[in-house]
Amino acid sequence: MDSVVVGGVRIAYERCGAGQPVVLAGGTGMPPVAWEFCGLRDALVGAGFEVVTYAARGVAPSDAPDAPYSMAELAGDLAGLLDVLELSQVAVVGYSLGSFTAELLARTRPDLVRSAVLMAGAGPITGVVDAVLAAEAELIATTGHLPPAFMRLQTLLSTLPPAVLRDDEEQVRGWLELLGAQEDVWTAPAGAAGQSAASDGWLRDPTRMAALADVDVPVQVLAFEHDLYFPPRAGKMAAEALPCGELAMVSGAAHGGLLTHPVETTAAVLAFLARP
Repeated sequence: MDSVVVGGVRIAYERCGAGQPVVLAGGTGMPPVAWEFCGLRDALVGAGFEVVTYAARGVAPSDAPDAPYSMAELAGDLAGLLDVLELSQVAVVGYSLGSFTAELLARTRPDLVRSAVLMAGAGPITGVVDAVLAAEAELIATTGHLPPAFMRLQTLLSTLPPAVLRDDEEQVRGWLELLGAQEDVWTAPAGAAGQSAASDGWLRDPTRMAALADVDVPVQVLAFEHDLYFPPRAGKMAAEALPCGELAMVSGAAHGGLLTHPVETTAAVLAFLARP
């Protein structure tokens, strides 16, 4: 991957395709290759878009400054990357933490954003997310980092739909193996702690939902039916608060629908971005 330095932090990125630019902002600890793995990047290139993927601060091979991080810093990193690449009027597709980045970028740098997809990351804080954030904060305060076993468990329980977790032992074991192989996605332990702090600060901001009224570009809020973190009811609230928001839902999927239901997710994103 190529890289640029934004505010002293090296951000790694990759560009492919040609056409209207789309940038893909990943979730917590999400390596850029995941966009290729789920097929969305290649589908966008095939549909005539130029696609930029990047590793957020903390995720290898980008730098991992000392924790904590803020969403202002994560959005600033993306803004700086786009400025260096001389890209504007970009469609930003964010997943989970990446949707926080996309939402804030659309609000603070409207010159850069043409439209946005907020996937599995829009709406008010829910009780489940509240509990997860509290657990992460306590672990970081106690141990200084997030233990890999805890992160595997958390990702497993949130990624797969309830019926799969209950009945499909083979798939559960396969995901455990995959998640174990992905423990090296962080540049350093500070990356996981830093991104967790950014999420905590963002989701607990009491002004966040009201600020959606300041996002005046077309926004697709893409929710997954069984998402325990950002369920469709939360996405509906976000879509209604956005001046140009609309809700789309992928049936049967949990928080990890991007990876477990890639065909349906890709179709929803492409349908939205194909509009003039």
